[in-house]
This record gives sequence, structure tokens and C-alpha cells, in this order.
Amino acid sequence: MGKGTKISLISTVLNESENIREFLNSIISQTKKPDEFIIVDGGSTDGTYEILKEYARKYKWIKVFVKKGCTIGEGRNYAIKMANNEIIAVCDAGCIYDKFWLEKIIKPIIDENADVVVGVYKPYYTNDFEFFQGILFVPSEEKIYGNPSRMSSRCIAFKKEVWKKVGGYPNSSAGEDTLFNLKVLSSDFKIHFTKSAIVYWRMRRNLKEVFKQFYRYGAGDKCLGNVMKIKKLLFLLLSFWGTIALTIYGFLFYPLLAFFILFLLFFYLLLNGIKAHISTKKLKALFYVPLLLLVKRIGYCLGATFG
Repeated sequence: MGKGTKISLISTVLNESENIREFLNSIISQTKKPDEFIIVDGGSTDGTYEILKEYARKYKWIKVFVKKGCTIGEGRNYAIKMANNEIIAVCDAGCIYDKFWLEKIIKPIIDENADVVVGVYKPYYTNDFEFFQGILFVPSEEKIYGNPSRMSSRCIAFKKEVWKKVGGYPNSSAGEDTLFNLKVLSSDFKIHFTKSAIVYWRMRRNLKEVFKQFYRYGAGDKCLGNVMKIKKLLFLLLSFWGTIALTIYGFLFYPLLAFFILFLLFFYLLLNGIKAHISTKKLKALFYVPLLLLVKRIGYCLGATFG
């Protein structure tokens, strides 16, 4: 592909009024502007759509569509269908983009004829609660590459033909990235990983949002069959319910067994808090890390079971 190849950037949004301006400004500030930026709004009711239209009036390359009730997967597929260009870059409204991001994420496609390019994402935080989410929930660069559950569509670019060959994104609001990535990785596409395409992912503001985040992830993985396809996820779910069943059995028949299991759980959570305290020098790690790990595990496993 030549240097003059045109780029379509796509995103889906829903009720992002608190973050949407910061997100849009980071896209507008890119050193390489997309030839078009297609945004699909899933039916926002908090003023997000009005803000999007404000930006679209000012920047003619921003195009806004409304698809009420659509899932993230459906929204992405619709945006890509509407895209006029063969290189697709995907971004997410819960993020802030480094000004070189688009330039770096598409470079391997243009210069090296890569089919797919995966960048990195880092935590964006404003307090200790969000800081420790970043420590726990955002993987290192090495763990993103080649890992279908870590490669995220908040930081990816691909040729439109890739999207067509894998059948697009699943019509889901969670887990759609993982299944899309599994199909990409199982094909013979030329995949390039770049550490220079950087996205800053906004962390959740409270425990309720953290729980909902991982419940949604679990429900999405269940819906798309990812739990059965990825051994790590299956083991996580089975060990969660096995521990609960064994604890209940212990309380009914062998109380010492139940207390021993709870002690092991407490020790495991505290040990992670101590490790985080040693590495960060923050005393709050002893509280936030165990709490966040517990909420994450409960949220995901409930979502993967009942979602």
C-alpha cells in the first residue's frame, strides 16, 4: 500500500458525556488525521450525541450515526460497513490517545503490508483507587501480544478484508474482542505488534463500575463461548464455584475445613496486597488490591454463569 492510502477510524459510544470531549480532542490532535472518523452512537441519553454533532459540524471528517440499542459488536460492524477506505483503525471512547497513535498503528500496514497491527494500552488514573486498577487489570506489553483476551479493539488496525474474512465482530457488548482476535490469530494473517502506538485507558471510578465491568466481560465470554474455548477462563470459573461449594460443604460438615479455605483466600488476597505495597510503596495497596481482586473475580464468574 502506498503512502497516500486513506484511513477510516471507527468507534462506538453510549452515554459517554463525561469523557467524550477528552476522547475526541485526543483524536483531533493526532499527528496523522484519519480521512474519516465514523462514530456509531448506541442511543445515548446523557447529551453524548449532541456533543458528537457539535464536533461533526466543526470537523467534516467526523461522521456520526445513531443505531439505538445496538451492541458494541453491531456498532463496530455497522461503522466498518459505512467506511469508505480499506484500512480500518478502531478506537474506544473510554480512552485518551497519544498524539502519535494513529500514525504508529497504521504504519506497518502501509510500509510493511501487515494485515493487522496491535498496539499497547496503559492505565489512565487520577487517584489511588484507579491507580491500583491499572496495576491489577492492565497487562504488561508482553502479555498483550498474541493473547486473544488481552488484544483489545481500543488499540488495533487492520485491512478491511481481514474483517470480512473472519465474519466481522460478534454481535455482543462484551467478549466480542476476544472472539474476533481468536479468529484473527487462528488465520494466516500477517500480524504486527507495535509498542509505539499507545492508548491510555480510563479506569473505573468506583467498585460498582468495576463489578459491572467484569460481570459484562464474563457474560460476554459466556455468550460467545469463549469460556469453553480458552482453558484459562474455564479453570477460573470452575475453581471459583469449586471453592464456594467446598466452603459450604465445610461449614455444614467440617467447620475447620471451611475456616481453612477462608484463611487461604484471605492469605492469597493479602499476599497480593503486600506485593503491591512493596512494589509501589503505597500503604493503601493493602486495602485496595485485595478488594479489587475479590470484586473482579466475583463479578466475572457471576457474569460467566448467569449473564
